[in-house]
Amino acid sequence: MRRDRAFYMLLAPAILIVFVFAYMPIPGILVAFKDYKVLRGFWGSEWVGLANIEKIFVLPNMILAIWNTFWISLLSLVFLFPAPIALALLLNEVRVQLFKRVVQTLFYLPHFLSWISVIGIAYAFYSIYGPLNDLRVALGGEGTERIMFMAEQSMFVPNVILLNLWKEVGWGTIIFLAAIASVDPQLYEAAHMDGANRLQQAWHITLPSIMPTVMILLILQLGNLFNVNFELIYGLQNPFINFEVIQTIVFKFGIQQGSYAIATALGFVQGIIALVLTIAANYGAKKASGVGIW
Repeated sequence: MRRDRAFYMLLAPAILIVFVFAYMPIPGILVAFKDYKVLRGFWGSEWVGLANIEKIFVLPNMILAIWNTFWISLLSLVFLFPAPIALALLLNEVRVQLFKRVVQTLFYLPHFLSWISVIGIAYAFYSIYGPLNDLRVALGGEGTERIMFMAEQSMFVPNVILLNLWKEVGWGTIIFLAAIASVDPQLYEAAHMDGANRLQQAWHITLPSIMPTVMILLILQLGNLFNVNFELIYGLQNPFINFEVIQTIVFKFGIQQGSYAIATALGFVQGIIALVLTIAANYGAKKASGVGIW
C-alpha cells in the first residue's frame, strides 16, 4: 500500500462515494418492515413484518408493471448488450486513425447528454411538424397524414430501446476496446501467416480473447434484469401512453403519495431478486465458460 499510495489516493473519492450512497443507506431497509410515519420517525414507527411486501402485489397495475419491466430488460439484453461488442469489433478494424477517432467521438457524445435532454430531442424529432413527419410529407406528398408518434402505444417500447441504444452504445465500447487492445499482436500475425482473413481473425482471436470481459459484464447485466431506466420511461409517458414499470409504480404510489414503506419494500424485493439472478448467472457462466465474478 505504501508503494501504490498514489493510486489508492486516486481511488479514495470513488470508495467514499460508494460508501456514502450504497452502504450508509442500508439501515433504511428496515422501513420496509415498519408502518413508517414521518412524524413518528424511523425508530418510533411500528413493526408490521412482511405486510408491506404483501401490499406490493395488490397495487394497481403492479403485475402488469412487473411484466413490462421484465420485457424491456429482456429486450435491452438482446439488443443493447451485443451492440457495443459489435461496434468495438468494427472500430478495431478501422485503419485510418483520424476517421476512427472522429467516429468514436460522435458515438461517445450522446452519453454526456442528460436523459431529459434525450427525451426533449425525441419529442422534437417525432413531433407533428418535426423532421420525421416533414420527411414523410416530402416523400409522400402534401396529402400525407402527419402522425403523433409519441402518442402511439405500439412505438413506446421501440423508442425506449432505440434511445438507450443511441445514447449508450458508444460509451459501452470503451471497455471492449480496452480488452481488444490487450490481445497479443503475435496471435494476429500467426493467423495471417496461416491465411486467416480479417473476419476470421476477429471471430477466432479477438472475440475469444475478450470473452472473459463479456461474460463478467453479462453476469452484471443479468443481475439488473428487473431494473430499467426510470428517467427515460417516466419522461416518455404522456396522457396517450399506458405503460408502467416497477420504478414508475414506486414513484407514483411510494414517493408521490407518501407510502415510503411500500416503496422501500419494493426496493428490498428488487434487491433480493437481483442478488439471486447475479448468483445464478455467475454459477451458469462458470459452468459454461469457467469465467465468473467470484
